[in-house]
Amino acid sequence: MRQMDLLWKLQGLDSRIGELEKKLDVYTSKTKLKRLKVKFDEEKSLFDRDEEALKEAVKSSKSNRVKVEELKFGIQKTEEKLYSGAVSSVKQLEGMQKNLEEMQRGIEMLEIANRDIQNRKMRLEEQVRTSRRKLRKYKNTFDGLKEKYNKEEKSARAECEDLKQQRQKLLKRIDKRVLDRYNRVRLGTDTAVVEINEGKCKGCHMEVSVVYTEKLREEELVNCETCGRILYLERNSEG
Repeated sequence: MRQMDLLWKLQGLDSRIGELEKKLDVYTSKTKLKRLKVKFDEEKSLFDRDEEALKEAVKSSKSNRVKVEELKFGIQKTEEKLYSGAVSSVKQLEGMQKNLEEMQRGIEMLEIANRDIQNRKMRLEEQVRTSRRKLRKYKNTFDGLKEKYNKEEKSARAECEDLKQQRQKLLKRIDKRVLDRYNRVRLGTDTAVVEINEGKCKGCHMEVSVVYTEKLREEELVNCETCGRILYLERNSEG
């Protein structure tokens, strides 16, 4: 096989290895997974806060209901005593009536507070349900993406290792001067070797002189006069 054909094959391997290494960087950096984890943690913090507030609302509502029942019981007992004929003085009567009014006001205030608590409880319940749905979605997305990354990383790493082994074998067949030229050109561009298509360099689309084309047919190593890339002429393109 011609040196140029070997060099063309080498570039194909290098291009594919480069693509795989970029993919592996994505898989190993886990940027998307980290972003999902941040979103999950933020939502979990909101969920925990709202769930705790909901528990407190339920507790307060229950406590207020108990207090209302206690006050109602107190009113009942006071009224029973009031109408039993056991009240012996005006002062005692006024005290009991005042106590009844205070207990009634207490019930009203507790019921107003309970309505506010119930409204807050409903809002918190909706927020908790929304957070729970989001957390489930984030977890499913995270697990699916993690599984996909692990599978694709394993496949990409295996292919990359195989191509690197092929590359090492190929390097042994390429002359040092040819390889040195290739490596120098690659310092400035990922595509060091380009084909000639209809008499033009496919790298910069400029005309390639007939003299250069003849040199290529004679298996000389030729760089494009314009972009400096190494020119490649397939064997079946030679006249």
